[in-house]
Amino acid sequence: MSTSGASVLAWTGTTTTVVAALALLGGGVLARAEAGTAADLASLAGADALAVAHPHPCRVAAETAERNGATLTGCEQREWDVLVRVEVDAGALPSAVAESRAGPGPSEVPET
Repeated sequence: MSTSGASVLAWTGTTTTVVAALALLGGGVLARAEAGTAADLASLAGADALAVAHPHPCRVAAETAERNGATLTGCEQREWDVLVRVEVDAGALPSAVAESRAGPGPSEVPET
C-alpha cells in the first residue's frame, strides 16, 4: 500500500469516527428534548385530571408520558399541582430525564 493510500484510509477512519460521535450526541440531544416534552405534557394532563376531580391524576400522567415515548418514574400531587419525572431511552447513552410541574396559577386555585 502506498503512502497516499494509507493517508486516505486514515482520513476515512477519522471521518467515520467523527460522524459516529456526532450522531450519538445528536441522539442524546433528541432524547433530552423528547423527555422535556413528555414531562410537560404529562404534568399538564395530570393537573387537568386533578382539576376535574379525577381520582388518579398520576395514572393519567403516566398514560400521557407513555403515549409520548417516555416512562413516568415519579409523580406527586402537591395541593393543586402535579409534579412528574420521566425517562426516555437514549440508546447507547444514559436515559434522558426530565421533570415538570403543572397546576393553576396562584389566583386560579379553587377555594376549599
